[in-house]
Amino acid sequence: MNLIHAIDKFSSYLINEKNYSKHTLMNYIKDLNDLYSFIAKSLEDSKPKIELQYIDESTLKSFIAGFVMNREVKYSKRTISRKISTLKSFYKFLNRKKLYADNPSRNLVFPKLGKNLPTVLEETSLTGLLNSKTFSNDIWGVRDKAIIELLYSSGIRLNELINLTIDKVDMDNFTIRVKGKGRKERIIPVGPVAIGVIAEYLDKREAYFTEKGTPYDSGVIFNAKNGKKLYPALMNRITQKYISGISELKKKSPHVLRHSFATHLLDHGADIRAVKDLLGHSSLSTTQVYTHVSVERLKKVYQKAHPKG
Repeated sequence: MNLIHAIDKFSSYLINEKNYSKHTLMNYIKDLNDLYSFIAKSLEDSKPKIELQYIDESTLKSFIAGFVMNREVKYSKRTISRKISTLKSFYKFLNRKKLYADNPSRNLVFPKLGKNLPTVLEETSLTGLLNSKTFSNDIWGVRDKAIIELLYSSGIRLNELINLTIDKVDMDNFTIRVKGKGRKERIIPVGPVAIGVIAEYLDKREAYFTEKGTPYDSGVIFNAKNGKKLYPALMNRITQKYISGISELKKKSPHVLRHSFATHLLDHGADIRAVKDLLGHSSLSTTQVYTHVSVERLKKVYQKAHPKG
């Protein structure tokens, strides 16, 4: 099998089986296309048919070294780590699907990463925002409030919120069903305030689009002004708008609300295994980063408030 054919197979797998977001998919495919270009350049052929058996461990190490040693563009360790992860995932897929027997990525070593703790909003600031009159009473203000409430109340990912449909929301039992990474579905409890604002938004949405006579996607929960479902750039603008009013944090993405959801739960004594299941993490080690955040926050409180701090 040649490399281009293998990349196409991997791409289909990520879309149809892993349910990865468009952003994640683009990163994976870009990394593999970079590998193709790297090999093609060494062969002095713009469009060669590169067979997988010609790609060995030394080829992959030279490919990664090109990013490590690049003097024009300083690639971060996290970016390099992602590229290695892409290669390992690619060959693991080929092996599992019995498309290719060898795995030249096996001995690639990840660079040591510094411990970057998640960005978290202060609980009082966030609850203050949600209890304030910052949100307008028109359809878009209520929609925005419902988005912020739901992200903070459930901890769901950006992609999970965008694709959330009405049939997945149980307003009587205050739960939602979302399909996360790997197409794994999980049921998440949601606060009654968030459910109430969602119901208010849906009423306003129906009245708004009916009055305008504009067709809209009624299957999803949240729409843009053109009636179509939300898209990532708009979601980022919405969260940035409201978080900017309560915080000077550099990061103001929807993921900050997910981080805050997990950290505040642990601050209040939630079991880490329960938080893992709510977030949809496959490994407990992924969730444990939030325990570090909670400990760091407790240290700051102690140092500020205790006379011996």
